[in-house]
Amino acid sequence: FGHRQVGKTTLLEILARQYSTLDRVFDLNRANENPSDFLNSLYKDPPQTPIAIDECQLAPPLFPELKEFVRTHKEPGIFLLSGSVRFSSRKAIRESLTGRILTYELLPFSISELEEKPINRLALDLMKCKDVSGVNFKKHGAVGLDHHASARKYLISGGLPGLCFLRNQRDRKDLLDSQLNMILDRDLRLVCDTDLPLSRLLILAQVLAQNQNSPLNLSEISRKTRISQPTLRKILAGLESIFFLRMLRCEGTESRPVYFLEDQGEAHYLAGGRFDASDDLVRLAYAHLRIPFAYEPGLSFECFQYRMQGGAYVPLCFQSGHDVIGFICSLEESPSLSAIRSAGSFQKKFPRAKVIHLHPGKKVTILSAREASLPVEFFL
Repeated sequence: FGHRQVGKTTLLEILARQYSTLDRVFDLNRANENPSDFLNSLYKDPPQTPIAIDECQLAPPLFPELKEFVRTHKEPGIFLLSGSVRFSSRKAIRESLTGRILTYELLPFSISELEEKPINRLALDLMKCKDVSGVNFKKHGAVGLDHHASARKYLISGGLPGLCFLRNQRDRKDLLDSQLNMILDRDLRLVCDTDLPLSRLLILAQVLAQNQNSPLNLSEISRKTRISQPTLRKILAGLESIFFLRMLRCEGTESRPVYFLEDQGEAHYLAGGRFDASDDLVRLAYAHLRIPFAYEPGLSFECFQYRMQGGAYVPLCFQSGHDVIGFICSLEESPSLSAIRSAGSFQKKFPRAKVIHLHPGKKVTILSAREASLPVEFFL
């Protein structure tokens, strides 16, 4: 699963020995009209597995046949399915394939991946360590975000490989417009029964981009978009199920969730670039910190935010079992008094938690065995 243009098709073509896409009308018609024959036509003798079926959510009748097919063909990994819509979010897909399917999410590229380097595991290593001073986070020197060309470019271009490699800004704008229209006018309507015009949905997307990382205020969004709150709830659930945005629950005294757009290039485009330096620091952190957790084999984790009425605020927190780590973003190289208080409040709630203060400079400060102040560059 994953956002449009995140690289699912490219990955399938690399992994699979056969490839079929339901974006092709001929294959889509066969999968809808006679799914059994469609699957049997792919499973040749001898079978060339794994067999990729791209955008399979477009053919709901395929899923009961897939269940029966893998029941009678015991070989694991016969099919590789992909989609930009969660299967379970489509009402027409009544067969979830529970117990017969493993699911993975493909995230937008990090800067490490864009530069063809190994995935940066530092956030995961810090969460698992006993003492932050024992972690090797000095592999590369920091130049500071003001001089980090890749970071500045990433905040504008994002990490969708189908878009971020384009150098011609006019072509990129045209492709972004086309992609957003497809997401809102086709993908969203697959999972959300709404007759709102595309123009209104685009306004909603712009408002959401401008207000990401804030507690969800339905009444304010409703006022700005002229969309009723019940309809907004339905659309937001749909946007999450098509990987356009991701909701994070809040721990602390704030009960409302916060959200981020999945790709920060889209967020920058929709918001008209109206992000300040503090916003950019959190955007970079969100895009990069979650990647080592998401791709660690066998790791179950949750990403959340910590907010208290007294002002304590930890924008990105990760928990796996008893291991917890929180990241506080600050423009100063040395943690401010409010940041120190936020860390203390967070560690009172989670006594075994680590806290990392991220900043855009070069300075490294070890504050204790469970707290440090580090350049955000170390995590990109």
